[in-house]
Amino acid sequence: MILHALRERPGLTQLVKFCIVGGSSTIIDFGIYNFLLGVGLSTLLALTVAFLAGVANSFHWNRRWTFRATQGDQGKQISRFLAANGIGWLLNLIVTTLALVLAAHWHLTNAHHTPQETLHLVLYRAANDTQGFTRQALNAAKLCATFVVLGWNFVAAKFFTFKEG
Repeated sequence: MILHALRERPGLTQLVKFCIVGGSSTIIDFGIYNFLLGVGLSTLLALTVAFLAGVANSFHWNRRWTFRATQGDQGKQISRFLAANGIGWLLNLIVTTLALVLAAHWHLTNAHHTPQETLHLVLYRAANDTQGFTRQALNAAKLCATFVVLGWNFVAAKFFTFKEG
């Protein structure tokens, strides 16, 4: 029944495939993010490097499998993909930071920082800095961003990056 519904709705099939690819990209993203936090990189740098690794995986599999856009101009697709994912990266950074600001404001973490202090911590401090947020707080904030960016990335990939014609 589910397979029949997927065959009848190509957009739904693409969404399921996109989510599978997104899941693998998220595993790569979170794995690299946590590794880089563990070696002391700043949250901003760890977010950026991990996001780019996930984006590379996502481009490859979405182009080949989800949207089957291997016949199009790959250079144009890469340019569009990078532009769309640049916006995704900004959304990732904004939502992650906002989630940390709100968590600190609502005293959901051990760190009780002002929004300005939180922004400074995200942009400049190493993740293992004792005045920063815990790894759990950083991952929870990144998870919030992941759901927002997922929606953006699907719409951008379907209607901009891998758009036929």
